[in-house]
Amino acid sequence: MRRILRISASLALGILMLGASLSAHHGTGVAYQEDKWVTLKGTVTEWIWSNPHCGILFDVTDEQGNVAHWGAELGNPHQLSAAGFSKDVMKPGDKVSITGHPSRSGAPRIQFHHMLLTDGRTLTMGGIKGNGEHADTEY
Repeated sequence: MRRILRISASLALGILMLGASLSAHHGTGVAYQEDKWVTLKGTVTEWIWSNPHCGILFDVTDEQGNVAHWGAELGNPHQLSAAGFSKDVMKPGDKVSITGHPSRSGAPRIQFHHMLLTDGRTLTMGGIKGNGEHADTEY
């Protein structure tokens, strides 16, 4: 009886630890200000098409000519393919306008929601279409 109780307790603890690990990895609500929207206009420096998450590295220049190196976090390649993205959708040097949630820490990071390409196409993770209609800050 004690052996069964020990095995059951070990299994329950393992399941709890796995759940905590998965929750920590996908805790975007902790990392990003989901109640705020920003739109950033910049130049792509790298388009990262890989698992577990794709990413866009881009440079944003302010009115004084200062350059900030930003990063946008996206979903996985399978999810993005279904939304119209591909590994060839952009390249370094392309101009983009990206809208999403800014980092809570103030780091130059954004949780991607949608973007406008120079050819007029809007790529989105879903929901909002258009160019920054929910943005309350523009850089």
